[in-house]
Amino acid sequence: MSEELIRYVKEINQAEYDTNVMLTLEYAALVDETITDKQLIVLGMIHQHGRLNTGEIADKMGITPSAVSQFLGKLEKAGYIKRSINPGNRREIIVELDQKGTEYMARNEQIERSIIERYYSKLGMDDILTLRKIVLKLKAIVEEEQAKGN
Repeated sequence: MSEELIRYVKEINQAEYDTNVMLTLEYAALVDETITDKQLIVLGMIHQHGRLNTGEIADKMGITPSAVSQFLGKLEKAGYIKRSINPGNRREIIVELDQKGTEYMARNEQIERSIIERYYSKLGMDDILTLRKIVLKLKAIVEEEQAKGN
């Protein structure tokens, strides 16, 4: 591995980190700071899929079902999610966003659109397409390499 590659990747990572810090500080007033990163990941997964069972959440997060249960209990108590028994399989617990979770995800969508409008729109479409291609390619590499490790 070349020192040049290491230097460039570190520069990319630092620029991405600095950008995220600046955006986080700018939009901090609109975000609920009581939500942890892992809780946000769970809310995002549920939002993306509409509903998931606890086993699916455990698999996606790589944690035990009992850890998921504790995790979900905090989100449920705070009003972000609701759990119910699957009528088709009474041993299965279905998890969906509750009102506070839906509102939180809608606020995140507004923030994302604001960032796109304010910053990404200043890049040309060619730059956006190139960035998209590279990020998706890196994601595929990470997924492939992680699948080998499992």
